[in-house]
Amino acid sequence: MPQPKNYPQIIATILAAYTIFSGSALANQPPRPDTKGRFYHVEWPTWRVVDRDARGLNCRRGPSINHAIVTRLRLMTLLTPVTPHRLEVDKDGDPWMEVRLSNGGSCFVSANSWYVMPSWEDTETR
Repeated sequence: MPQPKNYPQIIATILAAYTIFSGSALANQPPRPDTKGRFYHVEWPTWRVVDRDARGLNCRRGPSINHAIVTRLRLMTLLTPVTPHRLEVDKDGDPWMEVRLSNGGSCFVSANSWYVMPSWEDTETR
């Protein structure tokens, strides 16, 4: 099969586009949990509750199971971290993320893939 005369230019353009798009795609990858499901990097604007407990995910007054439950969040609730780049770690080394509540308050959820996952949904569409 004959190649077009500008074949090298086409290949160079495709490689340049791939480099640009793959670089930006890598910069926008959601955080990944460690082998125990814990998220120690929470640099992501929105999260979803994935806890399947029928009672909901416990959202607590502070960053540990020793704090009182403020509310329970239903499966697939969209969460917005109070500070997207910050989390608290309890005495056992487990990370906790402070999230905003619809009433203007906040509470803490365990930053673990058993309970929450990064969401691609834009907070502006809510």
